[in-house]
Amino acid sequence: MDFTIEKEAILSALTTLSKISPTRTTLPILSTVLIKTTGPDSALFRSTDLEVEMEIKVRAKVLEEGETCAPIYKLLEITNTITENAISLNVNETQRMRIKTSTGKYLLMCNKTEDFPDQREFNDEPKKHSAAFLRDTIKNTTYACSKDELKPTLNGVLFTFSSTSVTSVATDGCRLVKYVCQQENKHTETVLVPQKFLNITGSGAINTKKAQLQTYPDYITIETEDIKLSSRLISEKFPDYENVIPKDNNNETAVKTKDLLSSVKKVSLMSNKTTKQIVLMLNNNKIFISTEDHETGGAATDEIEAQTSGEDLTIGFNSALLIDLLKHQNTEEITILTSSALSATLFKLVGEKETETTTLLMPIRI
Repeated sequence: MDFTIEKEAILSALTTLSKISPTRTTLPILSTVLIKTTGPDSALFRSTDLEVEMEIKVRAKVLEEGETCAPIYKLLEITNTITENAISLNVNETQRMRIKTSTGKYLLMCNKTEDFPDQREFNDEPKKHSAAFLRDTIKNTTYACSKDELKPTLNGVLFTFSSTSVTSVATDGCRLVKYVCQQENKHTETVLVPQKFLNITGSGAINTKKAQLQTYPDYITIETEDIKLSSRLISEKFPDYENVIPKDNNNETAVKTKDLLSSVKKVSLMSNKTTKQIVLMLNNNKIFISTEDHETGGAATDEIEAQTSGEDLTIGFNSALLIDLLKHQNTEEITILTSSALSATLFKLVGEKETETTTLLMPIRI
């Protein structure tokens, strides 16, 4: 195999594909990228971790066709250090790759492609959806997914496609986000999509406005002219989130998002490193934010203006979760809906037009 490729093109492809390849695996072949020429003017790069698979087609000047599996992280490091605009890659019969530059060369041992997992093939007819909703949906939901691999059900986002909208829900057990956007869909269905698939899609590698989303009984794919990303769907049952969202909230507090975020950030500096507990006291058109660390003797208080209605309430939160939540509230003002100190608290965006976002955060006992 022998071809020449632009540095920026191969660097972009390897950077994206490296997010899929596992850093630790019992199958060394998964730490490689399959490189295969596809005609006189293009090369295909493919990577997988057996759950998520991605292939990227890149323009190249092919002198001799062939295929190989190269160590992706080492090849990425080499490509990153090369300063020239074009890179020449040559692989001989012994699977030794030679990367030539104007001043020198690199020699890299590769693997034969026989051990690399076969490309996925889908025999079922897919349900096709526009992927235009994905970019904003990913920004507003994936932060609430669980990072605990022992909770696979909570490691993804639940998509419910109706004829006129897409409802997306993510939760880690402590917080929950429900995000509804308007979109016409030909098919109605519900799928649970892994966050790794969504994070790669949301990284900018795929233009979601021009992409098409396809769902199969066990898989989901998103595809453009040069990129195809697929993933196995999560088969476990997602929690009944509608029963978690409280319907009756007697207390309502309207506050500027930036003011509350800034105040919580300042006060949380003195919170306990383990519990990260802060306390919000809602009364008399003010929010009093306080914390106290009994281990170090540190404490902090702050207050901001707000519009409160209902009973006075004192409620505790994990400051790290509250800060992360407030960072993702995209309007100037939010409404906080509460019923008691131990009931789930709702955050609603004020002035939201084309979408409907409901964010829930569980309090902690003071």
